[in-house]
Amino acid sequence: MQKYVYSFLIVFSFNLLADDHNNVMPGDETGEFHYFNVTNPAGFVKAIDKHYGSECAANWQKESGAEVVLMQILGSRNTHFIYVGYKDNEMLEKGRNLFSSCQETAEMIRSLNKYSSPSEYGSRLGEQSLQVGDWTKDKYFMKFDFEVEIGQAGKYASEWTKMNNLLDLPNSAGLVTHRAGNGWASHFVYVGANSIDELYSTFDDIQKTPAFVEFTKNVNSIREVKNVTLIQPIKAYPSTR
Repeated sequence: MQKYVYSFLIVFSFNLLADDHNNVMPGDETGEFHYFNVTNPAGFVKAIDKHYGSECAANWQKESGAEVVLMQILGSRNTHFIYVGYKDNEMLEKGRNLFSSCQETAEMIRSLNKYSSPSEYGSRLGEQSLQVGDWTKDKYFMKFDFEVEIGQAGKYASEWTKMNNLLDLPNSAGLVTHRAGNGWASHFVYVGANSIDELYSTFDDIQKTPAFVEFTKNVNSIREVKNVTLIQPIKAYPSTR
């Protein structure tokens, strides 16, 4: 899981004629997103570290395969989120049951509340519906939260897939569908890169392409972008110790 440590719309190369495309594939994970406004970063990380070091947490991750990553956010009232990823919904259900059974979990939650603003906590369940590349290899992400008109999610996914399959994607991208806790956004799209400069420059380039222009025209009436944030993985807590 070291790749989570060193490593969410679209990152591509500007060459539309490349022969080796990194095509859109069905997503292969589901998970929880826990958002916090952290007031004491050092204490917050220490609380997660302590929980991770417990025998109960080790058993939870061993039995469910849960992969945990702490992410830093810029461009939101929330400063961080914890992503807990599972390979499928069966493992998510199993993992949630194991996680809630730990006394150490209750202790960690109390500590996280102490080192953040509890009134600004929020959580969501989301599944990666579509993906390009491997997001765990990237160091930075742009995350686009948006609302899709009810009944139009299939059309949006189709247009997103069509656009991405026309372009050469050197880094990761994905479409995440919220299943619970969506609030003001039904989906988000992420795009990954190895540096902030790469993230900005490649997206600036892709906006000039006919594929992006067509995509925007086709989804503008069914999609409302709510916010854009910069995401950076800070620390990983792998299931394999």
